[in-house]
Amino acid sequence: MTDETAQRPANPPRTTAVLRPPRPEMVRLVETLDACIGEFFEARTGLLGTHGWEAPREGWALSNLMVRNMEAVLLMARTDEVMVSAAWANARCVFEHAVRVIWLLDPPDRFTSECRWLGFLADVERFHRLVGEAVEKDPGLAGGTFHQELEGVLREFREGVIARLPAGYEPEKPPSFEAMLRTMDSSAMYRYYREGSQYVHGSVWGTAGYRKNFGIHAEFGEFSSTADWILPLRLCWLSLRNAGAILLDRLGESPKKCDWDSMEKSLARDFEALVRAIAPTSA
Repeated sequence: MTDETAQRPANPPRTTAVLRPPRPEMVRLVETLDACIGEFFEARTGLLGTHGWEAPREGWALSNLMVRNMEAVLLMARTDEVMVSAAWANARCVFEHAVRVIWLLDPPDRFTSECRWLGFLADVERFHRLVGEAVEKDPGLAGGTFHQELEGVLREFREGVIARLPAGYEPEKPPSFEAMLRTMDSSAMYRYYREGSQYVHGSVWGTAGYRKNFGIHAEFGEFSSTADWILPLRLCWLSLRNAGAILLDRLGESPKKCDWDSMEKSLARDFEALVRAIAPTSA
């Protein structure tokens, strides 16, 4: 055995060839979106420690989850245009997280937002209860006691917070995603959530990028196009702007402002450039 053979890993990492490198206009748009994330983070810096309210603190954490999913979309857009179906699944997460941030923090009354946060907390209790029950039904699984104990700890804490609420306030159960959008006068946006869900759940719509037609006319391959990226990228931007703006407002005054209007203008320019690049040329 030579030294070279000895140093070679047993299972070397597999590299996947890029099938369709992103257009320069796509890369430019992604770089602008990345800069928007950076500006949001700068404006948010230092604001969390000024708060004793739980709702904006949860909004801060939820915005991190939102942005990490957005960064995954941007990474895929930079890498290979055929990854748009996977990017759609992350964009759907970005949208859902943004709507939850907005619903949580939208009430101007701080205690109303705290009541909504208590509703989120009750959902976590339910998660631990259901996992604990599932583990109990399968002796081969471990960790059921952990989830049951954590459910009890969270319930005790939540009930203690409820007991200290001012008169007239009580926890608010989170409504359905569609109902959340209705409270924001954004019912029309629900279609994008449903479209993103097709990629998450693997429906026939979600697999359409790899199949055309049915039966004897069926074709299989990579059928996505650059145009398929526009909607998930736009959805990511709208989510960042709308959720980011209300979060920054609720966290307090920041020495570094987010110039949302300027960012919108830059992105409109880049989206337009991408659309022009993929538009069919006239004869």
